[in-house]
Amino acid sequence: MNRRHFLTAMGGATAAAASLTHLNQALASETVTPFYAKGLIMVSFEDSRMLRLGLPKAPGHKATLSMVPQDGSQRLLSLKGDYSVETSTTGSGKRDYKIPELIRMQEIYGNSIHSRIEECPTVISIPYAAIQSIAAVELSPTRYTFVRADNGQEITTFRPRQVAETLKIDLSSDAVLKIEGKVVALNSLKEVHAEYAPEDPAAISGIDAFTAHFPHYNAYMDLPANAKFAVLPKNLGPVPKTTPRIGNNFVQPYWPYYTCFIVSI
Repeated sequence: MNRRHFLTAMGGATAAAASLTHLNQALASETVTPFYAKGLIMVSFEDSRMLRLGLPKAPGHKATLSMVPQDGSQRLLSLKGDYSVETSTTGSGKRDYKIPELIRMQEIYGNSIHSRIEECPTVISIPYAAIQSIAAVELSPTRYTFVRADNGQEITTFRPRQVAETLKIDLSSDAVLKIEGKVVALNSLKEVHAEYAPEDPAAISGIDAFTAHFPHYNAYMDLPANAKFAVLPKNLGPVPKTTPRIGNNFVQPYWPYYTCFIVSI
């Protein structure tokens, strides 16, 4: 091989190596750690910088956080207090997340409703810059609508449907989780699960737990002046066909008991 051909070949190899390095860096930057939120949880999109998950005071419910590491055994913690995800990534702020199965309280009360989510006994704050996507991955096995608690009249502005039981929030793995005074790198975890569910599943046998436990949300909502009425979910029964539920180690363990579902503001 003459010198010119050698240099040309080497230049091509160098360019290919640089392209591969760039690709690896791009793929690394897109690596995500799934964060699952399940149960009686209020999600607030009101802050322009961060998503907040609030777990209301609800006797008989237990809040847990499970961290599944890349290697080793999972760690299970009881939740109470303030927790956060932090990232050095800067973003443009809140995006318009499309989650059709999520109950939006604006559907019932209009856009003037606000939360007092910061008053919840447990709050998890996640900057939008750390969020890659949000989707509902487990749904209620039945359809729900909402009715007024005072007269039973159906809320016609709410679209009856199966509602979100579990949200999957894909987080950038270069972020960290701050919990109990410690920092946990998300790239050391396969996934994280926050769950707020009844402690004794047998105690909710024969009742619709979502309807029974929904009033726990009321203490953390400021209703508009023209809509000072309470509402309750109404179970419309099973859908015609079985809805697939995403399989993982945290699939609902007390089937067929129906538990609590997520709402957002």
